[in-house]
Amino acid sequence: MEHYFVVLELPGGEELKFEKGKDSPENFWQMAADAVNKGKANIICKRQDTGVSEELRKYLQHVKKFTTFVLVHMHFHATEFLNEKLILKKLSKWLITPSPKIVIDAADNFQLVTIDM
Repeated sequence: MEHYFVVLELPGGEELKFEKGKDSPENFWQMAADAVNKGKANIICKRQDTGVSEELRKYLQHVKKFTTFVLVHMHFHATEFLNEKLILKKLSKWLITPSPKIVIDAADNFQLVTIDM
């Protein structure tokens, strides 16, 4: 198994925004897992190195409304990582794991969150 980084864009807008000094919106991670499981989340980038940040920055230049991105880092088999449906299925299970949630970056038009595993 190899270590990979994946950035997902969740459907939705301001209703998913984390409040400063507060926890995530109610049922945020369950909603995120459901969106991923149903194929409603977009994979913005997936790679083995930290170049995901550069790809996300390029993508953000075209974002017009508030959106939420989720950064995940986990292990995949190389063949498994070629199939986006398998990636999304594995990620949806991982997102509902009870763990501390962290807002990595935020601005007026986006937030980037992750689960600290």
